[in-house]
Amino acid sequence: MGPGAEVVVWVATEHRLVTAYPGDTVDVRVDVVNTGELIEGVTAHLIGLPDGQISVEPQLLPLFPDAQGQITLSIGVPSHQPAGMHPLTIAVVSHGSGSPTQHVDIDLSVSARPDVRLATDPQSIRSRRTGRFVVTIENAGNVALDATLTATQEDKRTRARFTPEKVRVEPGTSVPTILAVKGPRMFTGAETDRMVTVGLVARRAHTIPAMDETETGPELEREAIVRLKQKPMVSRGLLTALILMGIVLMWAAIFLLGLTQVLAGDPMTKTAPASFFPASAESGEGSSGEGDAAGGAGATAAPAGAMPKTGLLPAGVGGEISGTVLAASNQQPAGRITVQAYRQSRDGLKQVSSAASQTDGTYSVAGLFPTGYLLKFSADGYRPVWYPNAPSKSGATKVQVTAQGEAEGYNVVIQGKPASITGEIDPGDALGPVTTTVVARMSGATSDTSPIARTVATGNTYTLPNLPAPATYELSFTAGGYQATKVTTAVAGGEARIQPDVVLNAGTGSISGMVTDGKAPLGNVTVTTTVAGQEVSVITPTTGQVGSFTLDKLPTPGTYMLTFSSPDHGSRAEIVDLEAGQSRSAIDVKLVAGTGSVTGILLGADGKGLGGATVIVGGSVQAGGAVDTSSLPTTTTLTEGAVGTFSISGLAAPGDYTLMFLLDGYASETVPISLSGNGAPPKVTATLGTKLGGIRGTVTGPSGAPYVGATVVATNGAKSWSTTSSSPGGTLSNGGYLFSELEPGTYSVTVTADGIRQQTGLVTVTSGATAVQGFTLRAAN
Repeated sequence: MGPGAEVVVWVATEHRLVTAYPGDTVDVRVDVVNTGELIEGVTAHLIGLPDGQISVEPQLLPLFPDAQGQITLSIGVPSHQPAGMHPLTIAVVSHGSGSPTQHVDIDLSVSARPDVRLATDPQSIRSRRTGRFVVTIENAGNVALDATLTATQEDKRTRARFTPEKVRVEPGTSVPTILAVKGPRMFTGAETDRMVTVGLVARRAHTIPAMDETETGPELEREAIVRLKQKPMVSRGLLTALILMGIVLMWAAIFLLGLTQVLAGDPMTKTAPASFFPASAESGEGSSGEGDAAGGAGATAAPAGAMPKTGLLPAGVGGEISGTVLAASNQQPAGRITVQAYRQSRDGLKQVSSAASQTDGTYSVAGLFPTGYLLKFSADGYRPVWYPNAPSKSGATKVQVTAQGEAEGYNVVIQGKPASITGEIDPGDALGPVTTTVVARMSGATSDTSPIARTVATGNTYTLPNLPAPATYELSFTAGGYQATKVTTAVAGGEARIQPDVVLNAGTGSISGMVTDGKAPLGNVTVTTTVAGQEVSVITPTTGQVGSFTLDKLPTPGTYMLTFSSPDHGSRAEIVDLEAGQSRSAIDVKLVAGTGSVTGILLGADGKGLGGATVIVGGSVQAGGAVDTSSLPTTTTLTEGAVGTFSISGLAAPGDYTLMFLLDGYASETVPISLSGNGAPPKVTATLGTKLGGIRGTVTGPSGAPYVGATVVATNGAKSWSTTSSSPGGTLSNGGYLFSELEPGTYSVTVTADGIRQQTGLVTVTSGATAVQGFTLRAAN
C-alpha cells in the first residue's frame, strides 16, 4: 500500500471488553476497511492465548479498494481458565502492500466459577483408640477458596482434630489435611463404631477488583463420613487376670499408704501459670487432644488467660517477622513471593504460617509464638531460597521472635529462573532470505552487569534464551538495508515470552543507467515505472549526460517494471529487482527503431497475480497487411516480487498481435494488442478467472461387476471427448473413466457397448471441481 493509503481496523465490541464463562466460546469480530488503491489480503491472529484455543474465519480476507470485510476470531475458554481480566492483543497483518501490522488490545473477562470437592482416605480405620484420616480438599473451580473444616461426632466422648483446620486452595490444586479421631479408653467390651461427619465450608478467598466485584459469593458446603472401628485394649481373660492382680496391688497399696502416713512429712506443692493449661472445647479455643483423668468424661475449663498451644497466637499477642524481597536480576522489588515460616517440632520442621510479598517487595508474617523460625521464600519461576541466602534448609539461619515483638529488616534476594523471548520478524516483500541481528539489553543495567545482551542471527523467527529475569528488556532489530527497530518488553521469572511480530522498515533504493540506440546515447526517452500504485517517469537528457536516467527514493524490497519509449525508436520493457535498501546502476537499455514492447499482469479471479503462466505472442499482422511468419518470443509471468507481471520486447512495430495466456488448471485466455512505431508500450491486464473442471465415474455391468471397455462420450454441443472404461490395474479404478480439463458448463455423457442399452446422463461441471457420474448398464432385449 503506497503513501497516503492505509488499512483502517476497529473492534466491534463496546469498550473492547469480552466477557466469557469458563467452557464457553466467544467471538471477537474485527472490521477491516481497505482505504488504499490496491487489492489487499488481510489476516488476523490473537496474541496472549495458545493457538489451540483460537480459530479464525476467514483465514485470509481479500479486499478490493474501498471495500469492507470482517474477520471473526473464536476463542474457546477452557473450564479451568482463571477468573479475572486477561489482556489480549489482536494483530492485523496486511499482505498485499506491506502496510505495518496493526494491533488492537482487548480484555477477556472470565467469570468466576467456584467449585470444591471433598474426599477422605481411608473411609474406615480399625484401631484400639486413635485413627488418622487424610482429608483432601480439591478446588475444581477457577478462583481461590478459603476452606474451613469441622467435625461432628455421634459420641460426645470421641475427639476429632484437623491439622490444619483452615486452608487456602488455589484453582486446579488439592490440599490434604490430617483428621485425627480419638475415642475413649476401652479396656474391655465389644468393638464399637465411632462415626465422625466431616463438614467443609468454602468461600472465595478474594474478589476481583478489575471486574468490579464487591462480594465473594455464597459459601460452598460439602460433607463426608469417616468411621473409627475401636476395639478393646484387653480381652475378658486378660481382664480376669488383671482383677486378681489389682486385688494384690490394692493390698500392697494399703500397706504402702499406711507406711507413708507414718513416715512422710508435709507434701511439696507446685503451681503453674494460666498459659500452661490448654483451653477447653467449651471455650472455643481448641482442646488438649488427650484423654482426661476422669476416663474421657470431658476436659475441664482452662484458667483465664490460657493461650492455644497450636496454630497462631491471636492478633496483637504473637510476634512478627517483616522485611523486603528483591530480585537478583535487577535488584528491584519482587512481588507475589510466598514467605513460609517453619519451627522445629518433635516431628521435624513444621510450617506454622505463610504470607506473600506485596508489589513493593515488603512482607509480614504475624501471630508467631516466641521461638526461632526458619523462613523460606519461593514462587513459580524462581529458585527457592532460605533466609538469608541458602538454597536449602540446612544452610538457613533462624530468626528469633519475642512475645509481642517485631523482627524487622529480614531482607532476601531471590533468583529468578532464566526467561526467554520468542517472536517473528516480517521483512516485508523481501526477494530473498534476510539475516536480522536481534539484541536484548536489560533496561537500567550497569556496565558490570553480565550478561546484558544476546545476539541471534536468524531469518524470520528468533529466540533469545537464558535471559536473567525478572527484568525489562529493550530489543533492537538490525538488518542490512533496513532501518533499525526497537521495542521494549518485560519478562517474569521463568517466563517464555511470545513477542508480537516485528515489521522491518526498509530504506529506499534507486535505479540508474543509460539508454542508447545501439551506437550512441539516446536523449528524449521517457522512462516510466509504478511506485505504490502511482506512475512516475523521467526523461533522458539531450545535453550534458545524454541518455542517462535515475529513478530514486524507490520503496524496497520490490520488483519494478521499467518501460522505455521514444517517438523515433519504439519502446522496450525491463524488470529490475531491488533488495532492501539496494541501489542498482549500469542498467543499459538499447532502443531499436521499428521495434516495440508490451507489459502487463496476469490475475486470478481473486485479484491476485498468477505466476508461472506461459505468455505466447502470435497472429502478427504488420502495417500494409503483410503477415509476419518469423519466430515470435514467449515469456513466463513472475513468481517472485511483482507476481504475475510480464514484459516482451523486440516486437516489430507497428503491428497487431495476440497474447495467449496458458496455466495448468485454468482455461486459456487470448488478448489482442496493437503496437505503434513509437510512444509508450501498451499495458495489458489479463484475468484467468475460470478454473477447469472434470467428470469422473464408474461403469457397472448388468451383473453388478465393473464393466471394462465401454465407450464413454462427453459433449457440450460444440466439442466432444471420448474414452473407454478402465480395465483392472490401470490408474483409474476398475470400470472407471475420467475427463479432465473441461471448461465449466453442462455436458451430456453417453455410455455405449455391444449388447448393452445406451445410457446418457446430464452433468454440470463447476470451476475447479470434478463432477461424479456413475452408470449401471442393462442388457439389450
